[in-house]
Amino acid sequence: MQDDHIPHYLEMWKQTISVQQHFNDIGWRIRGLALTALTFALGAAAVAAREKSTIQIFGAHIQLSACILILGLILWFSFYFVDQVWYHRLLLGAVKHGESLEMALRTKMPEAGLTKAISDNSPYTVNLKETSFTIHSSAKMRIFYWIGGLTLIIFAVALQMGSGSTSSPKCPQHPKPVVSTCGRQ
Repeated sequence: MQDDHIPHYLEMWKQTISVQQHFNDIGWRIRGLALTALTFALGAAAVAAREKSTIQIFGAHIQLSACILILGLILWFSFYFVDQVWYHRLLLGAVKHGESLEMALRTKMPEAGLTKAISDNSPYTVNLKETSFTIHSSAKMRIFYWIGGLTLIIFAVALQMGSGSTSSPKCPQHPKPVVSTCGRQ
């Protein structure tokens, strides 16, 4: 790299960092919206469970609360699709481009290396008794979405299965009204 090219490389690097920040921000916004949808599905299911509402699908009585959670699960995994398959891949592309620019800049500026330093420090190593494994950003994202998805599935199954084991509430017994005959003739 020639010295007169350094300003151009630095400008490309700045833009690449900006693009990385943009895609990272989009990823966090998607996850925030996904958590909002998850919370809404759980809340709506709780209301439906309290009301003991059911719907009939192909002759089977299904708890409305379980249906709401299954719809929430579909929505949850649509957020996963947009996050993992769409924007996360673009973020990874921006990171790879940033690393290649930094390699070129290092020939003249050895300190260049922000993108590489972030990439090197992003993985998390889990140390168990006899084994350890490293979780990278894509796996972290999958864990996040699997936890939310399993939460929806477990509650949907519990609400559906629990609906058959509970008896219908009995009407409260009201005492018979006392009729006073005092003073009547």
